[in-house]
Amino acid sequence: MMPRSIILTTASLAAACAAASHATFTGFTVVRGQGNPNGNIVWEIRANFNSTGLSAGQQWVFLNAYNWTTLGGSLSALHNDGLSSWDANYTNAGNSSTDSFVTATGTYGSGTALDPNFNPSTGSSIPALAGWYDATPGVANAVDSNSMSFLVAQIVRAPTASLYIGSLELTYKASGTAVGIFGNGTFVIPGIPAPGAVALLGLAGLTGRRRR
Repeated sequence: MMPRSIILTTASLAAACAAASHATFTGFTVVRGQGNPNGNIVWEIRANFNSTGLSAGQQWVFLNAYNWTTLGGSLSALHNDGLSSWDANYTNAGNSSTDSFVTATGTYGSGTALDPNFNPSTGSSIPALAGWYDATPGVANAVDSNSMSFLVAQIVRAPTASLYIGSLELTYKASGTAVGIFGNGTFVIPGIPAPGAVALLGLAGLTGRRRR
């Protein structure tokens, strides 16, 4: 079964996750992943792009994510790697549907490194301003040219977890070039709304955007 996009039923939530339609990075979306491990829910945070600015044969290449920021709620992520680590190196085929991790390769396994701000690198939350990056720069982590989407984090949560609002920045480039492009956006992981969470979204007017 393909992941299903989560449709936010509150207008303010939709506005909060909106992005500039003309941008090459169009914003983050949160989709429900496959499976229902132990009654928990798998959420995928994905960076989305369009083809604006790409020449024939080029693809967008993901470089790094940084400045993770909690805007509301509690992440309450669950791990199943024996270490409660966010490092994708500790996630494999055996626990890939039950473990939370961040990734610079678009999947679990090797190829992702955590930056110094990712301290601690374990636990149910991601530290403020944490980031992660491509540990194998010789291997291009290309954005899928069909979906124009790239997995940056997988979050496994209990169905009773609270609604979570966050923001993240990223760097990417066009294949065959050395010039980084910077983008940032907000995202919402569905859950039980905490008091004031919806109001926070409406007042903040949060939007994803990109900048060179």
